[in-house]
Amino acid sequence: ATDSRRPKPDTAKAKVRDNILALKPDVLALQEMGSLTAFQELRATLKTGGLDFPNWEHITGFDTNIHVAVLSKFPITARRPHTNDNFLLSGRRFRVGRGFAEVDIQVNPAYSFTLITAHLKSRRTVPQADEAELRFEEARLLREKIEVRLTANPNANLIVLGDFNDTYNTKAIKAVVGRGKTALIDVRPA
Repeated sequence: ATDSRRPKPDTAKAKVRDNILALKPDVLALQEMGSLTAFQELRATLKTGGLDFPNWEHITGFDTNIHVAVLSKFPITARRPHTNDNFLLSGRRFRVGRGFAEVDIQVNPAYSFTLITAHLKSRRTVPQADEAELRFEEARLLREKIEVRLTANPNANLIVLGDFNDTYNTKAIKAVVGRGKTALIDVRPA
């Protein structure tokens, strides 16, 4: 906890746990995750509830208060944490706040996929720069990670998800989705 972020009360933690248990996911990507201790506490309570995630990744970026994480029943065969990306905006250097978690998950001998989870800059205004421009620059760096993966393997099974803090027709989301042969497909229900 910090002055601006308080830990979730036990009732809220229980609700999150119960919702995850009800979904019974095989793989779960998390944003707004707390410390590694809080993450391990969540894993333990899920295991007590019958949902074991022996494979996991917890990323700490420039923002040391909230993180992105992945829980998986399946083996994680590669980890590419992106925790130190930065960009120049109006002559100032900024760092991606939460980083990006990128993992390869082996579902069975014949099928694996890459998952990239992100938590882009919030809509909260900050004195240093325009929040939409900061979000766009983070999205642009995320898109670079996507391009690297799709250039290495144009047929990659790739899932990019997270809290993008923006709506579909904005510069940031358009940057993440991309264009042409490497454009991502929005699989959310219509």
